[in-house]
Amino acid sequence: MAGTRQGAPMTLERESRSIEYKREMTELRKIAQTVVAFANGSGGRILIGVDDATRAVRGLDPAAIDELLEKLPVSLADQIQPPLFPQIFEQTINSREVLIVQVFPGGQKPYYIAAEGMEKGVYIRVGAHTRRAEGELLEELRLLRSRLGYDEAILPDCSIQELRTELLPPALRTEKGLLSLDIARPDTFSGESRPTRGGILMLSDNPEKYVPEARCIVSRMRGDSGRNTIETIDIQGHLPHQSDAAVDVLSHWLGRNPAIQKSRYSEQDFILPLPAVREAINNALFHRQYSIPGAIKIAYYADRLEVFSPGHFAGPFIQDSLGDGTSYIRNKVICLVARRMQLIEKRGTGIRLIQDAMANKGLAKPRFIEGPNWFKVVLPFGPQNAVGAGEQSEPAILALFERESQLTSSDVCRALGVSKATAVGYLEKLRQKGRILRAGKGPKTHYIVSAAV
Repeated sequence: MAGTRQGAPMTLERESRSIEYKREMTELRKIAQTVVAFANGSGGRILIGVDDATRAVRGLDPAAIDELLEKLPVSLADQIQPPLFPQIFEQTINSREVLIVQVFPGGQKPYYIAAEGMEKGVYIRVGAHTRRAEGELLEELRLLRSRLGYDEAILPDCSIQELRTELLPPALRTEKGLLSLDIARPDTFSGESRPTRGGILMLSDNPEKYVPEARCIVSRMRGDSGRNTIETIDIQGHLPHQSDAAVDVLSHWLGRNPAIQKSRYSEQDFILPLPAVREAINNALFHRQYSIPGAIKIAYYADRLEVFSPGHFAGPFIQDSLGDGTSYIRNKVICLVARRMQLIEKRGTGIRLIQDAMANKGLAKPRFIEGPNWFKVVLPFGPQNAVGAGEQSEPAILALFERESQLTSSDVCRALGVSKATAVGYLEKLRQKGRILRAGKGPKTHYIVSAAV
């Protein structure tokens, strides 16, 4: 939640992966499901007494708060397994009393609703919604019970002979070296060393045999919006190869800069700094959630490059904290091997590298956008203060509509880092083009996507 100066009303964030609003207490079962989802993820808070549609603080009667403070802890303890005890307290927001349920990331995942059992009672957050975990997502959570990440699990039908050990430094090419990096682990039943998912992803020529999501699609798009594709290249193979191949393709496209008039023999310049491009691609390849179906998609538009990853950001997504050095590791094996192969530097430097490389070239700030079950990095081609910067903002605003049914000018302010007047100007230009519609009046003014788009 973000506040204003002392005495001014507090502005509440939109519902998200870590925020849920309830106008009043309705079903204890649904509260329990959301608590489970937060505990299975990166944590979160439920605010009871806030309208989930308008984010208006309605508050609760003192008697209702007293009743919930007594009933809710007992109800959650009875409904959830393993036992989970979130913090429950009241807080004054905008002069009204609100009940807050603060849930921290659980250490015994997966948590589930006892009456539904582990097969059907495990819930996760997908954007601003609570959903039942199934398939690969459920398996990933189960692995956490054994303290194993998704990429640390062995593949019993796979042999270490399928690994390209020559890609590793010489001292790590032995079986002992593979075991030390968890590229391989002993099979519980046979005792033989078997590759882990992370090992296969980093060192196998055909990782898609065992991890179908191990692919990267690079597309050149026509114009600055839509899905009109000029050229598409499907890249497979181990992750270091995917990284090199994707950067190689993009370096050819990014070198075609019509604004640069040089001799054909002069050193080539690029629309974007290649270190930022490589880092954005490596972040997607090494940190994505491989249990989520879908390929990594890299789209080259007329005014920007987008790198799309299935699955949410590896940790809590706090826009203002991106690039501050905080690091969240989802794929332990992949990241450890990548570091030993000198594909990544020390933890927590990737986003800062992208930000600095863009700034050093005088380009607009990169944008980091989290959707319901995806994460996107957007690298604009134009300078920060160029004429027509509003045109470059349009794809970013339309991308926000991919995860929200409606937006306010304040939402655009926070996402793009611009003033409210500038945000309103951007929105009005989109409205005049027929891309969005304006609804409501005064403080309730908001924008929705036009049905014609």
